[in-house]
Amino acid sequence: MGSVTFAAWRDRPPGGQERSSRQHYVTLAELLVRLGSFGLGLTWKVQIYDAQLHGRFAELEDASAGSGIGTLELLAVVAPDQQFIDGDFAGYAGDQLVVVLREFDSTSWDFCTADASVIREIRRHYPDATPTPEDVLQELPWQTDQREL
Repeated sequence: MGSVTFAAWRDRPPGGQERSSRQHYVTLAELLVRLGSFGLGLTWKVQIYDAQLHGRFAELEDASAGSGIGTLELLAVVAPDQQFIDGDFAGYAGDQLVVVLREFDSTSWDFCTADASVIREIRRHYPDATPTPEDVLQELPWQTDQREL
């Protein structure tokens, strides 16, 4: 799998929705939408560290246990502005792992997939994306091939 890492906090683009903050947080919901048709048929397994901090986190982990949770169901469960701080989200097509999203310390996202077109799309939206360090890939709770795209 190829993998990129990018900042979770971003400056709002000019002309973007004005709020009290000039920064925008990239959420899981935003990344799921960025996956477009690639992500629609996936089933997700979720691991949220410190899930006990928020009752909804534990519910999400429980919903993804067993056979997993579909993308649309996952989008319906997570609030559009929800931050998880530290979490791993593994997307499967059948039994095959096809994408891993890792939220780290509410500061960055690691995005892993073997599909080069999806990596290009992520880089287009998040131009600060750089190859994920190998030691970070080794920490993922799901097995990934660590070659770069």
